[in-house]
Amino acid sequence: DLRPTEPSAAAEAAVRAVRDPLREHGFELTTEIDDEVPPVQGDPDALEQAALNLLGNAMKYSGDSSVIDLRVFRRDGHAVLEVEDRGIGIPPEERERIFEEFYRLGAEEQDVPGTGLGLTLVSHVAREHGGRVTVESEPGEGSTFGLWIPLEEESGGEESWEQKS
Repeated sequence: DLRPTEPSAAAEAAVRAVRDPLREHGFELTTEIDDEVPPVQGDPDALEQAALNLLGNAMKYSGDSSVIDLRVFRRDGHAVLEVEDRGIGIPPEERERIFEEFYRLGAEEQDVPGTGLGLTLVSHVAREHGGRVTVESEPGEGSTFGLWIPLEEESGGEESWEQKS
C-alpha cells in the first residue's frame, strides 16, 4: 500500500511500540529523528514493521550493552532509518547470511529467541520500496543497520537493492 509516507512517523510509531519492553529489559533508547526528511513513497505499516524488527534485533544481540540508537535522516537522495547497538557484532563472513530466511547468528550459543525472519523481512521491505539495507559491524563492537528508501523528489528511477558490509 504505497503512498506518501513520513519516515519519521514510521520510526516514532515503532519507538512507541517498543518503549515499554525496552525499559522493562533495562535498555536505553536514544533517538535522533529529523522531522524534515521529506516523505517517501511507502507503506507506513511495512516501514514501521521493518523498524520494529531492527529494534528487536538490537535488543536480542546487544550482549551486555544496554544502549540502542535510532536515527532518521536524509542522505544521498534517500531517507535513512538507522538502528545501532553496541552488542556482539557480526563477523564479516556472516554478514551476507544474516538476511537469509531462518538464519540466526549464534542464536543457540546466545540463547536468542526468534525465527530468523526479521532481517529477511527488512530486506524485503527495502526491495519493495526501491531501496536497500546496509550493515556495518565489528565483532564485539556492535552493529548499525540502515534502511535506505529513495526520496520521491530525488528518485529518477529504480534503485538497486544491495547489502553492504
